Parts: sequence; C-alpha cells; structure tokens
Amino acid sequence: MALLAKIAWRNIWRNPRRSGVLISALAVGVFSFLGGIAYIDGFSLQMVNAAIERQGGHIQVTGAGYHQNPTIRSYVDRKDEVEAELLELPDLRFAPQVRTPGMITSADQSAGTVIIGVDPDRERTVSGIPVSIVEGVYLSTDGADNEVVIGEALAQRLNVLLGERVVLMANDLDNEISAGAFRVIGLFRTNSTDYDKAHVYLHQRQARDLVGYGANQVSAFTVHLDAGQDLSEVAGQLRASLPTEELEILTWRDRSPLLVMMSDFMNVANVILVIILFSAIAFTLANSFIMVIFERIHEIGIMAAGGIRPGQIRLMLYLEALFIVVLGMLIGGMLAFALIVWWSSVGLDLTNFSEAMHSFGVAAVLYPYVDWEHVASGFAMIFIMVLLSVLYPAIKASRFKIVDAMHHV
Repeated sequence: MALLAKIAWRNIWRNPRRSGVLISALAVGVFSFLGGIAYIDGFSLQMVNAAIERQGGHIQVTGAGYHQNPTIRSYVDRKDEVEAELLELPDLRFAPQVRTPGMITSADQSAGTVIIGVDPDRERTVSGIPVSIVEGVYLSTDGADNEVVIGEALAQRLNVLLGERVVLMANDLDNEISAGAFRVIGLFRTNSTDYDKAHVYLHQRQARDLVGYGANQVSAFTVHLDAGQDLSEVAGQLRASLPTEELEILTWRDRSPLLVMMSDFMNVANVILVIILFSAIAFTLANSFIMVIFERIHEIGIMAAGGIRPGQIRLMLYLEALFIVVLGMLIGGMLAFALIVWWSSVGLDLTNFSEAMHSFGVAAVLYPYVDWEHVASGFAMIFIMVLLSVLYPAIKASRFKIVDAMHHV
C-alpha cells in the first residue's frame, strides 16, 4: 500500500500541467461550493431566527386551539403555574405575552395593528425589539405612564412623533370595544418593514386591562433556547410537565410549515450546487484519467508482468485521484474559509435588494454561516462523484492483456 501510494504521488507530477489543471478545477469548485453554501445557510439561518424571534420563539405555550384560531379567548388561564414549570427546566429563556389584533389611532391617521403586552424585563431576554430602538427608549419596568413602543414605519404612517399620544382599541372578552390612550416613548426598526408597520408594544398589565384578562391570564409564553439545546427534547419535557389538555405546546417547526419547507429547500439547494459544480469536473477528471491509462499501457503491462495484481492497479489509479482531490479541496477550502472569515466581519451588502430581503425578515447586509454538517455532506458527495468518475478508467487499466500491453508502443 505504501509503495503504491508513493508511485501514485509521483505519477501525479509526471505531467504537472495536466495535474495542475485538475487540481485548480477542483479548488475552484470547492471554493465556489463553500462560498455558495455559506451564504445559502446564512440566509436560511437569518430567516429562521427572525421568524423565531418575532413569531413566538423556539417553542410557544398557548391555550388549546390558539394556533388554529388565535383569539383572546384561547388564553393561558394559570400563568403562575406555567411559569413555575418553565422555571424548573434549566437554561430556558421565556416571556409571557398578551396578544390581540386591534386599531391604533393618532390625530391624523388610523391603522390596524397587533397589540403585544409584555413584561419588559423578561422580554429583553428573548426579543430583539429592546435593542432595535432607533429613537426614544424601551418600555420601563413598571409602565406606569401608559407607555407604548411602535415601529418607525408605523409612526411615519400615523404621522406620530415621540411623546405624542395615540389611542389603542381592541375587543375585550365581553366583545365590547375597549380603548386606552398611550404615549409613544420609543420607535423600533427591525429587518422587516411589514412587521414594523403592524406591531405595537406596551406593558402587559395595561394590555390585560385592554382585553379584560385577569392577573393570572396571558395569551402565550414564548420560550427561547440557547445554542446546543435540543428543540424536540425540550418540547417533549414541556409536554410531559404541563397539562396538554388545557395548553398547546408547539415548536416553530410545528407552527411554520412554510418556513420549514423553505429551510428544507435550502438544504436541497446545497445538494444541487454540488451536483452542478462537480459534474463537469468529474467528466473532466474521467477524460484525463482515460488519457493517462492509454499513455501508460506499456508501463501497466510491465507492472502486471512483475506481479502487480489488477486490484492493485485500480488502487494505484484511485490513489492518484484521491491525492488530486485532497490537494484541490485543501487549496479551495483554505481560500474559501479565508474569504468567509473576512465576509463574516464585513458582510455582503445587498442594499439594492433590501426590499426583497426585508420581505423574508433578513437584513440588507447578509453574513455567511458555516454549517459543518452541510460541509461534511458536501465533501462526501464530492469524493463520491470524483471517485466514481475514475471507476471506468481504473477498471479499463486493470483489464489490459499483459502480452498486448507489454508490446504496446
């Protein structure tokens, strides 16, 4: 084996120009593949994270039937008991919310909105809204002064400035119109203009008064996980500890089948990218190795006459292909990761396409993300495609007749 590897390594450099072209082609393919999947995975990750942050967290605990019909009547009736159970599980970040559709009115305009009542201190641990404030401040802990935070885009639509009053209206549990006057203390801006136009945040106590909830009632708990925590495992623990006949415990994958489909499509896109990039390279490699074996017919005949078995000849050619693949992957991989590290600090500015990006909840500056599982599966596919391309030349070389090969000129 060691001798065959040494021969294979030397064979590569007998024609350095041809080997250089093959290695360069593989390096360019690997470079393009890694750069492509880094941005595909980065886009997918940012899209999923945006949806998780704004649409109920990794796991959402609600009243039974809330997901199918999210009305204020599908509420969590024993807030304190659910909170106590959530505190039993380590490293969970969660926040209670009161959510209801409603209307916001300024002196000039009115608009439909989603009214979200939050516990400001807990919300800071699970939401990006507190750090997305571009003017003013976020909600205070006690919310004593009927404070409200609205999206910058909504403020422009309503022609509202900081410090001005708005009126929030919603249906309460008695199906009566409930209203309250609030002072705008902060404007937020997220990656989604549509979200900014349609959501307002106020203190949970005032939201409960608006819809007629008691002190122990909320619409939902949003539960967020840290990196490394298993989504299915935590969801299973919650379903085991909470009364599922009264509550609905759904992961983001349960709540957002369209997002799951888009995320799965991104995974398929990685496979398609490998096939497109390396199909041509595999054919080029196969053609090159066919040329190689016909250049070495006499040499292969001498080796076979000297006792080298057909399997060893095939192995020698596979080792040559393996060395070329490894060199191409190393060169392409190092160049790609150097570029990804640089791009990770500056990002890819897609401001010209910001409107389309915001429709997916993704920022105009896109950052790459390396999913090592996708990298490993991609490299495995590359190895398989390249080694399959050498299969025919290797079999052909091992089947030369010794006498004919030795007399070949």
